[in-house]
Amino acid sequence: MSDPIAPHSAPISAYMSVHEATNLAYVRYFGKIDNATKATFKSLDSVTFTLDYELPNDTKVHTVIIPFKTPLQKREEIRLVLEAMAKEAEEALGLPSSLSGPPPFKAIAKAVVASATDVYTPPQPEVPLNSFYLPQTPAMVSIGLAVGMVAVITNGSDAYLQRQFPSQVFELRKLILSPLGMKVMKGLGVVHLAEGAYTLLTCIHRGWYSPLNTMKWTLSSTLFGIGSLIQLKKHARDVAGLNKKSV
Repeated sequence: MSDPIAPHSAPISAYMSVHEATNLAYVRYFGKIDNATKATFKSLDSVTFTLDYELPNDTKVHTVIIPFKTPLQKREEIRLVLEAMAKEAEEALGLPSSLSGPPPFKAIAKAVVASATDVYTPPQPEVPLNSFYLPQTPAMVSIGLAVGMVAVITNGSDAYLQRQFPSQVFELRKLILSPLGMKVMKGLGVVHLAEGAYTLLTCIHRGWYSPLNTMKWTLSSTLFGIGSLIQLKKHARDVAGLNKKSV
């Protein structure tokens, strides 16, 4: 069974790393390291969280693992539990509250970056890592029809279009072939190429896919855009077990 909290470790840890006073209170109170001088939040799962800390006149970085009183079941519990533990530690140590007020911008920025760049690979993935998901059928059909219609309208002869389509198609053809229409078409092409490039980089960064599946994902996103990107995100969530419905 996958850990429900571990997939969120990177952004939460990045966010908490900014709260140095809170981390030091955790180490001093829950870790019982009274002489710690600095602490950094490193990771968490459903049962524990880990911090690195420093001691006076000691160049080594030490580590302490602090258990939660009860295991966490969902992401929404993380903030409440960490805030409650911070309050308990700071009150016991006679320290002012370090988590009061709005979230620091630096903490939010670090969490966003960590969330975007982190690759969480569980010890026992819920689905095979080297997988490829086709976009949903409606997405493929709609994109295919749109591309096919544009190709026919822009490349078909006048006689063919007159026989097969109503007169409004000629107006649409003029619009597509106008300078503005061509700019829009080029813009859409650039967007799809960018989506393909993003997918390629994501596949390489994850390190899960064979060259063949990397090529499939990249071509799929280049052709089908957001429909393929949704599937790429879904695969990551499936691997982490985040799409499983609770019963």
